[in-house]
Amino acid sequence: MQLHCVFALLFLAACASTPALPEGLHIGEPVVSRAIVHYAAVDENPPAFLEKTILVEAKVVAVCQSAGCWMQVEDGGKTVMVKWFTDCGGKYAFPKDLAGKRVVIQGAYHKKPMTAEEIEHRSVEAGKPLAVPADGYELNASAIVVLG
Repeated sequence: MQLHCVFALLFLAACASTPALPEGLHIGEPVVSRAIVHYAAVDENPPAFLEKTILVEAKVVAVCQSAGCWMQVEDGGKTVMVKWFTDCGGKYAFPKDLAGKRVVIQGAYHKKPMTAEEIEHRSVEAGKPLAVPADGYELNASAIVVLG
């Protein structure tokens, strides 16, 4: 009988330690429950997050108005470009009206240098100038949750 209680307590502890996924409009692949990190914290220590799939919360500041294949998000004054892991014209698209909304992004974080031409191209697609560091980072999204 005591062994059953121990297993029940271990099961409850495991369930309690799994972070709850946020409510909202889900787009993309299934989201794996894990801790959600604000992008400003990721930007403070990029090596700790590089080449890892993470859940990142931020506010959308721009979206590709051509095909919805990328967006730029901001948190704490720090920005990062986000694109679908399937690239432009793939399985998913970011809604073009996301600017100003908060999202949680499930994605792999990596270094992504951008040329001046790429930055200009994205500014044209956004319909406004974008501040994108040439030696910045990018999130390859597999899913997003648009927060209510």
